[in-house]
Amino acid sequence: MNPLINLAHLKFFCDSVACNSITEGARNNFVTQSTISQGIAKLEKILKVDLIAKPRQKFQLTPEGKILFEQARHIFNTINEIEEKFKFSKDELKGTLKFACTNSLGMSFIASSYKRMQENVPNVEMKVHLGNLKYIKNALAVNDVEFAVVVFDATFAGYNKHSLQKGRFHLYQNTNTPLYLIERGILVDEKEGMFVNELQEYFLNFMNIPLKIEAALGGWEVVARFTEKNIGVGFFPDYIIANERYPTIRVNSISIPHFEYEIAVVYSKGVRLSNQAKIFIDQFNLG
Repeated sequence: MNPLINLAHLKFFCDSVACNSITEGARNNFVTQSTISQGIAKLEKILKVDLIAKPRQKFQLTPEGKILFEQARHIFNTINEIEEKFKFSKDELKGTLKFACTNSLGMSFIASSYKRMQENVPNVEMKVHLGNLKYIKNALAVNDVEFAVVVFDATFAGYNKHSLQKGRFHLYQNTNTPLYLIERGILVDEKEGMFVNELQEYFLNFMNIPLKIEAALGGWEVVARFTEKNIGVGFFPDYIIANERYPTIRVNSISIPHFEYEIAVVYSKGVRLSNQAKIFIDQFNLG
């Protein structure tokens, strides 16, 4: 009889593949790189195949490695489902709900639903992972979180999606800011951020005005703060100023195209959301 596959070794392999790095796989599992390499070597010995192509420094999967990775994801999804079934009693929902979102969504959009979840399902412990899009995608890939709440773009096209809300990007300024301040440029999250290039093209092609980037601040929440302080004209989505979070900010009077965004829950293909996750998503519909 063949020896049984060690689930820990299988997880070492899957996490390393998801991160495309044995170093990152070791970090996610709080073990050494040597432990990860030994675990993968034991899998190869049991299965009698090479999982990682040579030379191993490049960390490229063999065809057999790709097959194992896809099958292993199903195994871990099934294990998660089994665990979920034993986390709640007949009368009440229990357990832990782990999800990720960006800092700006965590500070504004998520808060009210988080509070309602605490009130309606008090025995579910919620753990929020805040980070940038790279961090969120990695957390989804290694199953550190069940889902993520994001401003959806093409980079999430390979995930399942549940739409929560749509809105628009605007140019914003402090109520005391003169209109000509935009001549210095605009404040954005990133120079290649969502709709930034399209906005610059609009100004150049239809208004015959080159629109400069005064500063790229790394996040929409920071852009809103700078706008509030009368430092410049900010370009960001309208959920940032919802619920009077920035009462001194108003929409700039310059007309721009309809740049629509969508906030959505995303999760990996093949993953079945837990009851905790479904209830949390329902809280958005109560707002």
